Amino acid sequence: MKERRTAIAKLVFRPELVDSVLFTKGAPTPDSTRRDVDLEVAAATAPELLADENVDPQDAFVGGLRHAKARVTMEVGLAELAGELKTREATMVLSALADATLEHATKRALEERGLERGLAVIAMGKLGGREIGYGSDLDIFFVYDAPGREDELAEKYVRAAQRVLSLVSTPHGAGPGYELDTRLRPSGSHGLLVVSLDAFARYHGLTREGAPLEDAAEDRGDRAADWERQALIKARACAGDTELGRKVIALASRVAYERGAPDAAALNHLRMRMERELAKEGPRRYDVKLGRGGIVDVEFAVQWLQMKYGADPRVRTTDTETAIGALETCGYLDASVAAVLREGYAMLRRLEQALRVV
Repeated sequence: MKERRTAIAKLVFRPELVDSVLFTKGAPTPDSTRRDVDLEVAAATAPELLADENVDPQDAFVGGLRHAKARVTMEVGLAELAGELKTREATMVLSALADATLEHATKRALEERGLERGLAVIAMGKLGGREIGYGSDLDIFFVYDAPGREDELAEKYVRAAQRVLSLVSTPHGAGPGYELDTRLRPSGSHGLLVVSLDAFARYHGLTREGAPLEDAAEDRGDRAADWERQALIKARACAGDTELGRKVIALASRVAYERGAPDAAALNHLRMRMERELAKEGPRRYDVKLGRGGIVDVEFAVQWLQMKYGADPRVRTTDTETAIGALETCGYLDASVAAVLREGYAMLRRLEQALRVV
């Protein structure tokens, strides 16, 4: 009922969204969504509008992002309810919406500080796998690269990253922003929000070119936790400097896939702690994501197998469903088990989405 009232309130206070209900142009796609964000931002920041001294350029820019988010989210929800989009297709569109938002925010933040490139936004978790749903947090961290000028530019990149967070999450009358989660950054919640490419590589015992550090045994990177390596399976460059993003993901792939699978018993212990301490299930309460037999059980099993057989490039993917298929095709996962994981994961994701959208 609460979600229903919220949807009605959105239509009352945002009458332009009625167009999404009455005159929808068909089910949105990742490509159409990126174009929609571009158009909304361009319309909100048109020179003739900004020429008005009563218009705040920052407010107009953020408003454009929020208008796009509200409109596309409404269209995706309606298309999924109508059966025009499958759950996986819906999450791909919602992820493209988040990517486009981060891309615009990153470009603006860099321009404000006189920078053209050198900052990459790395998606993790559901965003990394292009699997986010309605109301999902965005798991991200930032990597910068300024060879020979790190002392001079490091602070600028930190400020630019903070600005991205503000532009993407700050409240606005046109609609809510994204909740951002940066806990999956290197060294966890106590680590730096923005790290240099060299520091990221060193943390994981590598040079920036991907070679093992000579003193890796003494380096902090050699002690990076297994859960951090597992998390890097989902790492994906989603905004900012494309070439830098490619370098970061190349390093992340080496760390995640070329050091073998973590101890199965230790991973199971971590999973049981999550189920016990975070899901907190009871006789009348079930957690679709973290509970027994939930989404995370499938993800942990698949990711462990990806790490075990990671020397085979065919199993390297951020997408859980694609990973299941690859493991089966390559002979690393029995067909009957793959079917259970695939069907169970798809059902749980549909249920998770339905609980939010209905």
